[in-house]
Amino acid sequence: MTPTRRDVLRGAGLAVAAGAGASVPAVAQTGDYPHLDAKPEHVTLTYDEPTLLQYAPRLIFEEEAREKFIALYGWTATSPEYGLDWHVYVAKYTNQEGAVDGGFLGFSDTHLGDTEWYYVGVDPETGETDRVVYDAYHWLAGKLRAGEITLDGTHPVAKIVSPWHPYKHFGIDESRATAIESVPDLTEQFEPMLANGLAGSLQPGTVVDPARMDIGGRSHWWRNTIGEFSFDAVYAETLYILGFAGADSVDSGALEI
Repeated sequence: MTPTRRDVLRGAGLAVAAGAGASVPAVAQTGDYPHLDAKPEHVTLTYDEPTLLQYAPRLIFEEEAREKFIALYGWTATSPEYGLDWHVYVAKYTNQEGAVDGGFLGFSDTHLGDTEWYYVGVDPETGETDRVVYDAYHWLAGKLRAGEITLDGTHPVAKIVSPWHPYKHFGIDESRATAIESVPDLTEQFEPMLANGLAGSLQPGTVVDPARMDIGGRSHWWRNTIGEFSFDAVYAETLYILGFAGADSVDSGALEI
């Protein structure tokens, strides 16, 4: 088996890179990684497909990404302590066939399963999209104000960057964007996703409390290694700084690193 980035960084035998289908037992997934327990009491998670369709990003797929795309799942997180309502989306793909295999310290960006986050923050009073937080580069969060990237002030428009499937907003042909026709219920699918290899890589709270990913907040979805430090996030940042694995496709100025 080709080593994943987590194998390289931690010397572990578990293949859990960015949602990879992995060998972590389900008991460990739910017991050691209590993602749903990380939801604050003041946060409410709901599923209403018409609302999620109203704010879902319009996506531009290349053929490779379209063939691997399964669905864009979603839920809405609201709270009296939030300034915005957060519509949380995650695109799921069958696999990622990367472009780097053993080329940098043994790093491989090929793995089974792929999950790519996209959060849309909406002003509850005006109903207008205010800003987005999204996977801009190997689970590093891009953060943008919505004014320049939305269609009719509502739908963000983004291109899926092959072969890694993060999102890019600038320098794209918006006329090629596709409207999402359905958004399956993430409240039903989140736990199965976790049990299928996602839990060990994802930091608890980053999905059930999405406001923590807002501008000036957390800069990535990777699980902390020691305290607030994440080896995986630092590795991704290093790849970006060195210009590897799609670094030239990142929206300029979107990353907080």
